[in-house]
Amino acid sequence: MTSLRNRLTLSLSLLLLATGALLAFALQHFPRDLVEGYVLSRLEHDADLLYTQLRDAPDPEQVAVRAAGGTIYHLPLSGHYFRVTHAGSKLLSRSLWDTELGFAPGGDGVSRQPGPAGQKLLVYTRAYPGAGHPGVGHPAAVEPAPPWIVEVAEDISEMDVAIAAFRRTLLGAGALALLLLAWTQRGLLVRGLAPLDEAVAACRRLERGESVPIATDAPAEVKPMLDAVNRLVRHQGSRLARIRHAAGNLSHALKTPLAALGQVADEAAEAGDVALAESLRGPIETMRATIERELRRARLAGSGPTADGFDPAAQLPALAEGLERLYRDRGIAIELDVEPGRLPLDREDMLELFGNLLDNGCKWARSRVRLAVATNGRDLRGGAGLGDDVLRFCVEDDGRGVRDDLLAQLGRAGFRVDEARPGSGVGLSIVADIVAQYEGAIVYGRSDSLGGLRAEGRLPIAPAESSP
Repeated sequence: MTSLRNRLTLSLSLLLLATGALLAFALQHFPRDLVEGYVLSRLEHDADLLYTQLRDAPDPEQVAVRAAGGTIYHLPLSGHYFRVTHAGSKLLSRSLWDTELGFAPGGDGVSRQPGPAGQKLLVYTRAYPGAGHPGVGHPAAVEPAPPWIVEVAEDISEMDVAIAAFRRTLLGAGALALLLLAWTQRGLLVRGLAPLDEAVAACRRLERGESVPIATDAPAEVKPMLDAVNRLVRHQGSRLARIRHAAGNLSHALKTPLAALGQVADEAAEAGDVALAESLRGPIETMRATIERELRRARLAGSGPTADGFDPAAQLPALAEGLERLYRDRGIAIELDVEPGRLPLDREDMLELFGNLLDNGCKWARSRVRLAVATNGRDLRGGAGLGDDVLRFCVEDDGRGVRDDLLAQLGRAGFRVDEARPGSGVGLSIVADIVAQYEGAIVYGRSDSLGGLRAEGRLPIAPAESSP
C-alpha cells in the first residue's frame, strides 16, 4: 500500500478495532460482576442474620419459620431461598415449598446452581462456628460443636436477561460510535493531507507546461515541500522561456544564410548549372525542415493548456473546412466524427496534430478523408471502451496506402514515402513529437473501410485536479 492516506486510515482503523475488541471483552464480565457483587452483598447479610437468630435458639426450626415468616423467603418459589445444615439436621425456607435444592453443603464460596421451576440461582455458602459446651468430667474442657452451614440463594434469571440486553445495546452503540470515529478520522486525514493533493496538482500543471504557483498556507510539516514545488515551478518556467528564446534567436540567425544559399541556387539554375542548383537545394531544404522541427520541439517543451482548453467538436470543423478549400481542385471531402466536450489540452498542439494528419491524408486521398475523435475510453471501432481518461483519434483516407515494410518508418524525421510528391517529410514527424510530448501512442496501418492509410492514436488526458 503506497498511499499515505490509506496507510494512516488503516492504522487508525486497526486501533479503533482493537479498542472495540477491548470494550467487547470488558462487557462480557464487568456488568455481570457488578450485579453479582450487589446480589452477594445482600445474600451475605441474610446469611449473617439467619446464623445470629439460629445459633442460640432452643428450637431453631421454629425460629427459622418465624424469621422467614412475612418475608420473601416465605413466598413459594419467590426466587429467594435458604438452607441451614447443623448437626445432621436441615432447615429450609418456606419459599422452597416441597422442593429440595440441588446443592450440597460445603465450605465457604459462591456458585451458580439450577433452582426450582428452571430458575438460575446464585448461591452464597458460609460455614459458621457452632457453640461449644463443657466436656463430661472435665469442666474446663470445651468440646467443639458442629458448624452451621448456611446457604442462601437468589434467582438471577431476569438479571441475566437484563445484562444481555444491556450488553447488546452497549455493543451496538459502541460499534456505531467506532464507525462514526472511523468516518471522522478519514475526513480529518483527507483535510489534513489536502495540501499534498495541491502539490500533486501543481506538478501535473507543471508537466502540462503551466507555471501556476500554489498557495503555501499549509501546516508546518507540509509547507517546505510546497515551497520547493513553487521554486521548481518558477525555475522550470524561466528555463523554458530561455529555451524558446534561444531557439527563436537560432532560427532568425539561420534564416538569412539559408535565404542567401537559396538565391545562389536560383542564380546557378538561371546560369544553366542545374546540377549545382539541385546539389544546393537539397541541403537547404533539409536545413529548413530541421529548423522547423527543432522550433516545434522548443514550443512543445513550453506548451500547456490554453485558458479555454481544446473542444474537438467546436474547433476541428474549421480546420477541416480550411483543408477542403486548400484541396478543392481535387474534390477532397473530410468527414468528422467527434464528441463535444472541453479537454485540458493545448488547443494549438491539437490543431497542429490533427492538421498534419489531415493534410497528409488529403495529399494521398482520392476523394475521402475521415477523422474520428472520442474521449472517456470509447472504442473508435464500435466496441466497448477501456474506461480510461484518454483522447482517442483515428484518421483514414481512401488513397493507395503505405507498404507494410514502410509503416514503421512513418514519423521519422525527413522520411518520405514518395520523393516525387511535394513536402519535406516534417508533418508526421511533428505528429510524433506531439504524441511523445503527451506520452501517448500512435500506430499506422491500412484502413479496413477506406483502403488507404490509417493513423490511430491515443493521448492521456490529465485530470484538472488531484483526486482525493
